[in-house]
Amino acid sequence: MYKVVLVEDEAIIRDGLKKLIEEVVSGFQVIAQASNGREALENLGNWLPDLLITDIRMSEMNGIDLIKRVREQYASLPILIISGYGDFEYAKQALRYGVAEYLLKPIDRVELAQFLDKLKKKWEAGRKPEVSANEEAAPPSRLEKDTRQIIRRVKELVLQRLDQEISLQYIAEQVHLNPKYLLHFFNTETGQHFSDFVTETRMNQARRLLKQTNLKIYEIAAMCGYSSTKHFTVAFKQLTELSPSEYRDQNDWN
Repeated sequence: MYKVVLVEDEAIIRDGLKKLIEEVVSGFQVIAQASNGREALENLGNWLPDLLITDIRMSEMNGIDLIKRVREQYASLPILIISGYGDFEYAKQALRYGVAEYLLKPIDRVELAQFLDKLKKKWEAGRKPEVSANEEAAPPSRLEKDTRQIIRRVKELVLQRLDQEISLQYIAEQVHLNPKYLLHFFNTETGQHFSDFVTETRMNQARRLLKQTNLKIYEIAAMCGYSSTKHFTVAFKQLTELSPSEYRDQNDWN
């Protein structure tokens, strides 16, 4: 369970955000709340959160001052800024201190889910499996390294754009290859057609969101790059033989 500290001077908004954070994506829990930056800073060492979420405009100590002080002690702690439309200039200041994201009030469920999900995937990806001391392999050649890097980069680009249209032309431009050559290269090296990989990756994302969130089906469809819920449902059923609703009912995490 990832620990979240929430800093917001309005109790009603804090309670609403707590409920939203814990409902929208599994694995996050608000362990502490503070009504201003000073209260948060004084207790942060005891709470030791994985994520800090703070408003900007608060009495005692505002969000900008809090972030400055936090960065002096916790350089790598992810920070999410939340605030109103009128505080954009403050938000730009916050970005200089390496905040992870900036979301406007009222918080959009999909935007929050995307942020939390991205953060969760980043943390999970950082837990690399250990390699046995008995497992020894010859160092890869330069060609093997280049091939792996290209395939890895293509897959990263697809993962980054799951909520958007993913064109072969765009991906090819990013890895500096001719689209036709990239298509052949990807198919040969992975044994999978590029379009099938994109669809499979979208569906993996959909399955995870259906299991780990309470987002609506149309919201999940949008996060997986489908503007049409009907098209999303058809694609999902072709792969899993279940509709998104049926799949969620069989894998309910609540």
